[in-house]
Amino acid sequence: MKTKNNRKIYFTKTIFYLSFALFLTFISCKEGTLPDCGCNSETITTIPENPITIGQISFKKQIDVNDIYYTEKYWIGFVEPNCSNCIHHMIVCNENFIPNEIKTLINSNRILNIKFSGYLKDICEKKFDLADVTYQRITLTKIEIQ
Repeated sequence: MKTKNNRKIYFTKTIFYLSFALFLTFISCKEGTLPDCGCNSETITTIPENPITIGQISFKKQIDVNDIYYTEKYWIGFVEPNCSNCIHHMIVCNENFIPNEIKTLINSNRILNIKFSGYLKDICEKKFDLADVTYQRITLTKIEIQ
């Protein structure tokens, strides 16, 4: 009888510990973790809708064979109002969000003034520049020609 009870206790403890280990395994797994950089990464900051957030958008063509840095993409340049050295270069992630009147930039070298807002993401291919110059990806939430 004593051996039967010991087996029961041993079996119950084993099941408990295995269940606990399985539980810990499940909660420690991070399903769907985001990449560290790029359009699908975490948002590092938000540019809210603001009347003074006016930048310039252009389409960067690959003119030089050696220049492959995010070519064939829409770029937004923004200079902070109180810091003329603070220049932010943002490469648009959601190009399908761009209105057709702006998409005509593909066939020209024009630059348009725009009011915009969106979510900034870290860029994967880092470019080293002056301390006040940044490069990021942006998922636009609003864009309109000024």
